[in-house]
Amino acid sequence: MEQTKLVPKRRFKEFQNTSAWEQRKLGEMGDTFTGLSGKTKEDFGHGDAKFVTYINVFSNPISDPYGTESVEIDSKQKEVKYGDVFFTTSSETPEEVGMSSVWLENTENVYLNSFCFGYRPTVEFDPYYLAFMLRSPVVRKKFMFLAQGISRYNISKNKVMDMLVSVPTLEEQKKVGAFYKELENLITLHQRKLEKMKALKFAYLSEMFPAEGERLPKRRFAGFTQAWEQRKLKDFGKATGGTSIESEFVDGGKYKVISIGSYSEQSVYTDQNIRAELTDKTKNRILNKDDLTMILNDKTASGNIIGRVLLIDSNDSYVYNQRTERIEPDHEKYNSQFLYQLLNAPMIRSRIIKQAQGNTQIYVNWSAISELDYLVPNLDEQREIGAFFSNFDHLITLHQRKLEKLQNIKKAYLNEMFV
Repeated sequence: MEQTKLVPKRRFKEFQNTSAWEQRKLGEMGDTFTGLSGKTKEDFGHGDAKFVTYINVFSNPISDPYGTESVEIDSKQKEVKYGDVFFTTSSETPEEVGMSSVWLENTENVYLNSFCFGYRPTVEFDPYYLAFMLRSPVVRKKFMFLAQGISRYNISKNKVMDMLVSVPTLEEQKKVGAFYKELENLITLHQRKLEKMKALKFAYLSEMFPAEGERLPKRRFAGFTQAWEQRKLKDFGKATGGTSIESEFVDGGKYKVISIGSYSEQSVYTDQNIRAELTDKTKNRILNKDDLTMILNDKTASGNIIGRVLLIDSNDSYVYNQRTERIEPDHEKYNSQFLYQLLNAPMIRSRIIKQAQGNTQIYVNWSAISELDYLVPNLDEQREIGAFFSNFDHLITLHQRKLEKLQNIKKAYLNEMFV
């Protein structure tokens, strides 16, 4: 029977009619070396040498040159060189064992941490091809197969060296490597833009709401000079606690369900794909556009989502479950977008977090937090602030979507461009 040619699903045009890729053992194309050995705690945290951290190797196909920590210079240790590959040797799950990272620096006196081993190619590889080939799903599956353990998983260095990997010509490697280098740079660029936007919003939140003990914010829109007034949380509108509607969940139901899983640290609303239909239990739990919902319970015991607020964006689309408080704002006095930004602002939400109770589950009582005091401006200024931060959130969402699109492209190509 004729052997199937070893070619990827997706290949650059100039190589489509060229020779198939080869499969070779890693051990035939390079040698291994160990990380730091014979060290004590006293050797770390100071000194003129650096070592590449475990988390750096685990997190980055291309090692972050700043992901190092200090250690004393030791001539007995193996220095890392440009083009070296690092592998993690253990992890808590088989899916995360044997993560690889390629070092592309020429800095002296840099070592590898003791929880990884190094691999130095003896044949010429394009380093970017090597980095992303080793992170491709087809190779990651091989590492998972090698993982051994119960509570913690390990891999054998010798078995890794027996692993077969696909090797095209150096010319094709360079083409593939350049593609992933550019793609990775784009992803990094959008990550930085997104982080910058989030940091900028945080800075504005700090300045456009009064600081603790202050009566006015540092930064205001032109034309507003009136003092902000003190109001209690319960003054913002009618509040109604949620009740359990789990029995009404239906696949493909009309209403999205607001529950604990709908809140997160990162997003405005997380769709869990939980749906419900209109029933006697849900008819009084239908939310209106510009309603607010606040989570009062965090099952994770971390308290990271306690007091976080959602702003409902449409009528007749959502119902709310237990552990959530509905707030129907008094629109003659309060702007919903302003309240959404005010209550989610980290420095202000921290006051609700301080009211949290519990051990295995963290919770707050609405009756207690509803008495908390807040400073608010007049309705016109509320609208200006609300619109400003709404536009900011829109920009953040656009950057997030661009980043996710690039990450999905990378994921798809990693599946199709390696064999």
